[in-house]
Amino acid sequence: MLPLTDPKWRNLKANYTDGSRVAELLASAGGGAPAEQWYEDLFQELCHQYTVSEAAFFAAPHLARIAAARPDARKDLLILLASCHASTRSPEPLSIPAGAKAGWRSSAAEGLPMLASLLARPSADEDELRYLLSSLAALQGYADLALAIEGLDDR
Repeated sequence: MLPLTDPKWRNLKANYTDGSRVAELLASAGGGAPAEQWYEDLFQELCHQYTVSEAAFFAAPHLARIAAARPDARKDLLILLASCHASTRSPEPLSIPAGAKAGWRSSAAEGLPMLASLLARPSADEDELRYLLSSLAALQGYADLALAIEGLDDR
């Protein structure tokens, strides 16, 4: 896992800035800041409109680690992690950058049990359930199914 203080983050591309902004947002999330201070910007930098940034591959293990430490933000962090995983197959599979493969794969494995615990409780509404089921498919490697589930409209 690339430490958040490593200067290599500056060389990683994010969707709007460079990876140093991603590292700052991850540090804020890991430091306990409220999600309103980092979530939306982090989502946009990592996988805005199904475009996965290079930085997302290095951010993934941090997302899983922070989700484990932050039950209050776990659902949002896991949905973000899963969105990154699902978006690597849309429209065509992306290759994982050198140095990120182990962390990328472990992030899905670490996220699955936490996601299962979220699914074991009653969902607040149909939208929440749809995003959790989509996330489950994505973290198990079924990106096309994840995107199909996410795209279902509630009635």
